[in-house]
Amino acid sequence: MPLLARHRRSWISRIVLLVTLAPACQSEAPKPAAPVAAPTPPPPPRSPASPSAGAGGTTETRSKLPAAPTDGLSLAERLEKRHAAESKLAAQLANDERARLLAYDKGKLPLHNQVFSFITKTRAALDGAKDRAAVEKLSAKQNKAIVAAGKKLQLIDPKGGNSNVVTDYDVMLNSLANDYPAALLASFDGDGKPLAEQRAELDKRTKKITDWLAALKSGK
Repeated sequence: MPLLARHRRSWISRIVLLVTLAPACQSEAPKPAAPVAAPTPPPPPRSPASPSAGAGGTTETRSKLPAAPTDGLSLAERLEKRHAAESKLAAQLANDERARLLAYDKGKLPLHNQVFSFITKTRAALDGAKDRAAVEKLSAKQNKAIVAAGKKLQLIDPKGGNSNVVTDYDVMLNSLANDYPAALLASFDGDGKPLAEQRAELDKRTKKITDWLAALKSGK
């Protein structure tokens, strides 16, 4: 076979081979990967609705401060006004209580006179004692009478809290039975302080009872 014909045949065979292999190479070529979508970010957290949230999710802010006064007064004036009202109420309550005690004690006036008269005479007798022996003798003699006077306090106010002066009677009777004679004896030994204290206490209660009995008699 001539050399030219042989070369031509060889080129024809190569072209046929290339044409045959071209589709196969195209079918086996790797396909490009599909783009990966970026991850969707999570939604932001929702804050819990407050108790005062409305229907549209809106929140109403309510002030915790009290409403401002509308009386037109300053703080000092309001305080003064409140103090005056409290003082007025206290005075009214005191007057009501005084009226109640007056009404109660007035119904026991004869017993009041008996007890207070006894206290006054017993103290005067002790003050008239000239020496230790006289004080001791008189104190022993007065014990039974003091106990009897104390029992009358139960007749005046058996439940307690209804008489204005029963407590004063009780304190004075106990003093005359014990502390007052002891103070008198100490005074004879040169110690006058206990007697001065006892007399001041008895004088204070004596004035209170005297004024109260006068109010009972006058009804004021």
